[in-house]
Amino acid sequence: MRALDLKLVRMIWRMRGQALAIAVVLAAAAATFVLSLGVHHSLTATRDAYYARNHFADVFADMTRAPRGVVDRVRAVPGVARAEGSIRQYATLDFPDRPAPVRALINSVDERGSAGLNSIVLRSGRLPRREEPPEVLLDEAFANANGLGLGAHIDAEIYGTRQRLVVVGTGLAPDFVYALAPGEFLPDDRRFGVMWMGLRALEAATDRTGAINALSLTLERGAHEDEVIRRVDAILAPYGGSGAYGRKDHVSNAFLDNELTQLSAMTRVIPPVFLLVATLLVYVVLGRMIRTERTQIGLLKAFGYADRAIAAHYLKFALAIALAGAVLGALGGIWMGRAMTALYAQYYRFPFLEYRIAPSVVLQAAGLAFGAAALGALGGMRSVSRLAPAVAMAPSPPPIYRSGIVERLGRAAGFSAIGHMIVRHIARWPGRAAVTAGGIALSMALLFATLQFIDSSRTMLDSFFFRAQRQDLTVTFTEPRNLAAIHALAQIPGVLRAEPLRSAAVRIASGPRSRRTAIETASPEARLSAHMDRDGNEVSMPPAGLMLSRQLADKLDVRAGDRVEVEQLGGRRTRVVLPVARIVDEFIGERAYAAPATMARIVREETPAGAALLRIDPAARTRILIQLKAMPLVLGVSERDAALERFEAMIDDNLYTMLGFYIAFSSAIAVGVVYNSARILFSERAHELATLRVLGYHRSEVGIVLLGELALLVAAAVPLGCIGGYWMAQLMTAMFSSDLFRLPFAPARASYGWAALVVVLAALVTAATVARRVLHLDMVRVLKAHE
Repeated sequence: MRALDLKLVRMIWRMRGQALAIAVVLAAAAATFVLSLGVHHSLTATRDAYYARNHFADVFADMTRAPRGVVDRVRAVPGVARAEGSIRQYATLDFPDRPAPVRALINSVDERGSAGLNSIVLRSGRLPRREEPPEVLLDEAFANANGLGLGAHIDAEIYGTRQRLVVVGTGLAPDFVYALAPGEFLPDDRRFGVMWMGLRALEAATDRTGAINALSLTLERGAHEDEVIRRVDAILAPYGGSGAYGRKDHVSNAFLDNELTQLSAMTRVIPPVFLLVATLLVYVVLGRMIRTERTQIGLLKAFGYADRAIAAHYLKFALAIALAGAVLGALGGIWMGRAMTALYAQYYRFPFLEYRIAPSVVLQAAGLAFGAAALGALGGMRSVSRLAPAVAMAPSPPPIYRSGIVERLGRAAGFSAIGHMIVRHIARWPGRAAVTAGGIALSMALLFATLQFIDSSRTMLDSFFFRAQRQDLTVTFTEPRNLAAIHALAQIPGVLRAEPLRSAAVRIASGPRSRRTAIETASPEARLSAHMDRDGNEVSMPPAGLMLSRQLADKLDVRAGDRVEVEQLGGRRTRVVLPVARIVDEFIGERAYAAPATMARIVREETPAGAALLRIDPAARTRILIQLKAMPLVLGVSERDAALERFEAMIDDNLYTMLGFYIAFSSAIAVGVVYNSARILFSERAHELATLRVLGYHRSEVGIVLLGELALLVAAAVPLGCIGGYWMAQLMTAMFSSDLFRLPFAPARASYGWAALVVVLAALVTAATVARRVLHLDMVRVLKAHE
């Protein structure tokens, strides 16, 4: 076996170019697997450790106002392990150098520093104490974004009273890993922050001595969450609020789960493409190698080497390539994983977030690479085992060319002699030609499926920020207001139009399925908001019944015409049964809509406005923001253009980084396929090419024989790649969609062009390296060599 191992080393060195090309494709598969699964494991492990270490609650509830004694009643519910009450209050912060108000959510914290549920990780300074003026602990990201250090003073409007707060520290908490202002879906650390104040100080500031408005609880092992929530809702029903809900409905945790879902989808979709191509490449290369080494295989068998030993020799060749691919892929995946983890750290607030790759992930990636290579080698190993020594030592019969449909089509098309050589060779080896064209098509399909995410994001931006949202400002009130507040906003000079934004928290049920959501309504005269379907068409509100988003309808398993039960959360706790009048395909969230008359039937009273939409004169923007900032009823102001900028910045950071990775991966497939195909063609046709040179053909004409076949296969692969990319993009779009976002499938024509251009350029560069061998062909040596 030492002789065979030495032959293996020489064989790998002689075919190092082809081996490296296959190894790069395997490396791309391993790198994608290590990248996605490694980041997924890192985020999951960090989340689980953070939640456990800081006692992140299992169930949450908000009330209008409840006596603190209600905590003991909830703690007595079967299945509840621990319960704690607290106070949460939104406040308006005044930064003199900014015209717009800044919102903050103030949470109560035990001044004694005892660790409770959702406990704080102190990053600097200390916890608040009972001092005058009140002391606060700031969320670290908010403090950094606004340049607030220890000892800084902040003027805040809390529960109608202006107070000056003193910053005594910064920290993080597990219930604000992804901190969002009400009505937003992207963090804005400059305009919204989280802070913590001592319990006694916040009780005094909000006039809630002995009362709470928020509840957190953990469950015992084996407890049924739905049953606990039902019992807690019964206890809290007299105190208002929107009822209890579990972790899956907690905003911060939901966004993090959405990211983990997308990473998991990436692991299931991308690596199989690379592994399939690598398997086919190993099959083709090893098959060609075995045909070339027929005489050597016959001699080895004649000298007594067993079929198993010779088959293992060629299997080792494939596994050696897989080993190189696994090593390259692991190193590349770890490097890319660190880059992606750094991006996630900008949006998710963990006290620690390091890319830690588990050895099992690397071993799984290596196992996939070895498995793909071994699968590709099976065909060659089988042919080696079946090859008899006498047959192997005899020259292989030359290929038989017959006049057929290819000949007739070539004559009809007016092909030259060189053209006939090209199409005959493709027809002689249709399987290998299909592998080449299919591999290039897969690389283009993968690249297109990635590029179209930009188109999907742009379509979603256009639909959500420009067609559906036509306001310039969204003004959030400190508490729900009647129409008098809307009229007051409309009187501000520069405000062109003001409309109320009404909603009611509900639970919608259909049989055993139920979802917590909000029903929104708008008057028929509303112009600043619209409902758009996935095709960009405006959808009118049905006069009766509910209009549900596609996400919500799918979760409830209902269709238009079905009836659902709607329970109001808070208020009078009414229950009504309503028909589903229409389902609309939207991109953001799970939503429900109703006409004003239907909403009145649900809430049994006039629905107050929680916010207002304003269309303004851009020239008066600063003056309007200053006036809004001075109004006590205004909690915060969101600008549509600022939200759009944040969303585009997130796309630039995340999507373009991933796009760069996949352009490299797709190019690796194209390079690996084209290079191996070109080398095989060159090794097979070197004798023919040299003969043509001797007969007087120019180098360029000889080169066309080789490169023309590759060009024809690439040309055939482009339309196949467009078709495959179309279906792959639809699959990836569906798998990457979640409860929070539903990506539209809206590819632009330019994406097809860019995908084709990248693949063609990769093929041209690869073919050019092989063409150099044709131009410097040693005719004497080739013609003297024996096949």
